[in-house]
Amino acid sequence: MYKLCGSCLKRLGLQGNPEECELCGNIFEKIDDLLNFTYDVEFSNFNVGVKLDPETLENEKKIIEELNLPGEKTLKRELLLVLRKKLKEKFNKEIEMEDPDVIFIFDLKKLKVIPENNSLYIKGRYNKYVRDIPQTKWYCRKCRGKGCSYCNFKGKMYETSVEEIIGEVILKYTKVEEEKFHGAGREDIDARMLGDGRPFVIEIQKPKVRRLDLKKIQSEINNDNRIKVSELEYSNKREVIKLKKGKFKKTYLVYLDQDISDEDFAKIKDFREINQRTPKRVQHRRADKIRIRKIYKVERENSNCLKICCESGLYVKELITGDDGRTVPSVSSIVQKDLECIALDVIKIHDR
Repeated sequence: MYKLCGSCLKRLGLQGNPEECELCGNIFEKIDDLLNFTYDVEFSNFNVGVKLDPETLENEKKIIEELNLPGEKTLKRELLLVLRKKLKEKFNKEIEMEDPDVIFIFDLKKLKVIPENNSLYIKGRYNKYVRDIPQTKWYCRKCRGKGCSYCNFKGKMYETSVEEIIGEVILKYTKVEEEKFHGAGREDIDARMLGDGRPFVIEIQKPKVRRLDLKKIQSEINNDNRIKVSELEYSNKREVIKLKKGKFKKTYLVYLDQDISDEDFAKIKDFREINQRTPKRVQHRRADKIRIRKIYKVERENSNCLKICCESGLYVKELITGDDGRTVPSVSSIVQKDLECIALDVIKIHDR
């Protein structure tokens, strides 16, 4: 017969006198000492994780099989139940199984507690009113952010970005330094983002403060007249996945270097599909392949401006120029003129 402690005997439904446990090492007697820790980071809910010695897990499996015991009454499950209950009493916080603010990992081999402070997610929409800043931080391609003569020792190709303008304010209130920016696609650096804005989620890593006045933060971000954010609210990792997987139609205003006559517009207004090889300007960071892309609607805003609604992933500048035959057909090839896109505005992300 195996030597087991009172907790393991009870858990496994066995009779006997409690002894020094060769299964759990009398870990249940040590739990109160393990719970004697402080955690000074703000959180509203939590979950618990348990790390056990592989040898312990193997021994338990052997005991359960040899004695033909119910397999669900495992040591790990019992520890999780006990630790969740005790931590709820200790911190007076709720247990959250799916999206906890923090997970307390109990390493029962090393007898220590490792808090994992999960990311804080905030979603919203942004407008960009200038043509000279990127969506995200653009590190120097030479030094990768370290600083060199190519980037004037700034580590970046551009002074700031939409990400940095938004992130700077939120990081200040969450009292941390790291974030990740997730957008529903991105506009070119020289394109404006107008209309009701582009959806985004900003992920604050290891926040020390989670309860935020989002209206105040939104107002403070909007003091910078280069961008505007709206509809800020708390989010989660699932929204990031949804955002990244989403293929949203987009509508653009495309300003041309020449007028489009009535005759020209009659030729392109029913334009519906192209074969587009990866444009030369992004070949260094995109796989070189041919993609079929759809155009849903073409309208003429004025003599040199087209409104184009198209599929996600279509490169609009090259739709105009043809990109030396890499986009077929193109507006230029249809009207038989060498057209250039001199300015571009995104006016709608069709996500709702």
